[in-house]
Amino acid sequence: MKKISVLIIGKKSLLAKNYFKHSKIKKITIVDRSSLKNLNLENFSHILNFSFDPNLKKRPINFKRQLDYKISKKIRYKNIIYILPSTRLVYSNRKKKNFKERQKLSKINNIYGNNKRKIEMKLNKTLEKNLLVLRISTVLLFDTSSRNLFISRILRSLKKSKRIVFDIDINKTKDFIPVNKFSEALDKLILRKKTGIFNLSSGIPIKIISLLKSILNGFGSGNISYTAIKKNNSYCLDNKKLSKNIKFSISKKYILNYCKNLGKKLNA
Repeated sequence: MKKISVLIIGKKSLLAKNYFKHSKIKKITIVDRSSLKNLNLENFSHILNFSFDPNLKKRPINFKRQLDYKISKKIRYKNIIYILPSTRLVYSNRKKKNFKERQKLSKINNIYGNNKRKIEMKLNKTLEKNLLVLRISTVLLFDTSSRNLFISRILRSLKKSKRIVFDIDINKTKDFIPVNKFSEALDKLILRKKTGIFNLSSGIPIKIISLLKSILNGFGSGNISYTAIKKNNSYCLDNKKLSKNIKFSISKKYILNYCKNLGKKLNA
């Protein structure tokens, strides 16, 4: 049986770098996509593709031009598990706020979600039981860069102007997962060689206002101001399957305390 050895593709990916930092797995190699030609993929038990194609958010994609396709063809029939970071936006056409992996998906009304779902299905046909799909909720981590991420925009705004400028209804709820708990869950899925589709989430709906207040509490000052409110629905990813398979647990208190610590770090 092949020993656990993980190849991460996407050296510039914020999530890849943070997972690499927090992971407890001993054998991890992280590269950019241009370095793949120099590697023997059969040396790895798992391949995790964090590299991002911006076209996924712009237009319908040709799967055969995707890196996922090229790698899947190379490792087909090999004893290698391919890990696809997907998105909660594959559920974007669902009216219910609580999303489960087994729900049937059709007529996805989000271009990114639709492209990711297409990749999920194509990879499943090629790799069958050697595919692990991660439908990821909103990840919390420390980042003040210009990235257009939920947490990056909040921390950047607070650092720059001592206030959080927000454009989403703060009474809506989201499913948040701190990056260290994301990494813990992913480690367990890899070490137990799990495959299939998993919602990688906390499974806890938290009001945005509660999260913002925790960050401000840690920061020690500041306030919240609004621009035009964008339409944004509440959501929660059911993680019972995840919890059952890897004994994963997290609490609302833990998440809000993590946010408080983000605020403290910002003001350090």
